[in-house]
Amino acid sequence: ANAQESDFEFPRAYQGIYKSRRFDCAMALYSSVGIEHGDRAGSAAQTMKNFELFGAPHVAIITTDEALGTYGAVDCGLYVNSFLLAAQSLGVATIPQAALAGSSKFIHEHFGIDDTRKVVCAISFGYPDTDHPVNGFRTERETVDNVVQWMSN
Repeated sequence: ANAQESDFEFPRAYQGIYKSRRFDCAMALYSSVGIEHGDRAGSAAQTMKNFELFGAPHVAIITTDEALGTYGAVDCGLYVNSFLLAAQSLGVATIPQAALAGSSKFIHEHFGIDDTRKVVCAISFGYPDTDHPVNGFRTERETVDNVVQWMSN
């Protein structure tokens, strides 16, 4: 997707720990579906599955009012988290997707979304194919001490 088609600026760069976490996540994901490191065609094909909703039958397009700016996007993040947890509690699998927001011009046109709404992300969802290897993939998690700076008086 062309970054200029996004309603919100995508990250300028992934640096330091964010870059290594992103790389490690990608390598684990690709490994789960049999794509080897350096297989550009395989990783490109996997990326394109975003635009097939990873086979999910439904998609929620998450938008915010343009006048709310960054704070509207933050509110949407809270909504996305609640959506994911509620769906999981009902046995519904979800895939939050920033990739679709990278094609927001198309999303606006295809779904008839007014220009006063800004596309934040999408969530593809449906019942999971538990036999597909990607559904066993899990990202690693940092410990709380690695992501929180504790302060005291």
